[in-house]
Amino acid sequence: MKWCLSMPMLVVAGVALTTDAPHAAQNEQGTVENLTVFECGQITGVDRSFWSPGVDVGVAHEMVASCYLIRHSKGLMVWDTGIPAAVANIEEGLQIADGKINLTVEQPFPEQLRSFGVDPGNVDFLAMSHMHADHAGNANIFSNATWFIQQAEYDAAFGTHAAEFNFNAKTYDQLDPAKAEKLTGYHDVFGDRSVIIIPAPGHTPGHQVLWVNLKSGPVVLSGDLWHFESNHEHQRVPGFNFDREQTLSSMRMIDGLIAATGARLFIQHDKNLNVKIPHAPYSIQ
Repeated sequence: MKWCLSMPMLVVAGVALTTDAPHAAQNEQGTVENLTVFECGQITGVDRSFWSPGVDVGVAHEMVASCYLIRHSKGLMVWDTGIPAAVANIEEGLQIADGKINLTVEQPFPEQLRSFGVDPGNVDFLAMSHMHADHAGNANIFSNATWFIQQAEYDAAFGTHAAEFNFNAKTYDQLDPAKAEKLTGYHDVFGDRSVIIIPAPGHTPGHQVLWVNLKSGPVVLSGDLWHFESNHEHQRVPGFNFDREQTLSSMRMIDGLIAATGARLFIQHDKNLNVKIPHAPYSIQ
């Protein structure tokens, strides 16, 4: 199945996004070989309206935490690292948000990677959509990697008020600041338009999403821009987001990108969507 439109490219904030996937795959500077999706924990809530204010009040809800491994001719990249491995040792899971959310892990992401034949120490590049613990929970295991973070997110996560942004510094405090590439916008990871970090603030100060141009066509990894499909459809913003108007602006921008390029949207937390996507040990090309 092709996930692309027959247009040569889209230029977004100075970055050319190739949408002719077969030609993009032959780019002499390198290609994305495949994308592997991992389920890195489960999230349950007693009230779905926590994520969709005023809608589905009192309705129980289930989500997943997703992690991604991108194999490129120039190296391995991890996008989001899942719920902390230590949660796997808590029999009933970890309750957060005053009991509104429960986190569980069956097999932590680092273990899954090793089972897949990848040593976390050999991952070359790391980026998180944002620094909340269900996305940065195992970040420290990738301390050898060059890592990409928006300057606004870095300032919030490593500042004195990190807890006010619901960040848990213990999940990422072993990352080497000298290996951080602090971004102030878009970033072409491999220099060939195949993997592009796109700023999409609002959920957190420096939230970002990822464009991955596969041979079968582009996909967008949404981070927490949307938590599930109905929120995407109705553009609902959780009440706990950092900035509502920034969130809505980011939603419009990413939806515009998807419409213009035919990219497939991977809503990272959506359980119903994720059961339709191949997960490790299978990869998407």
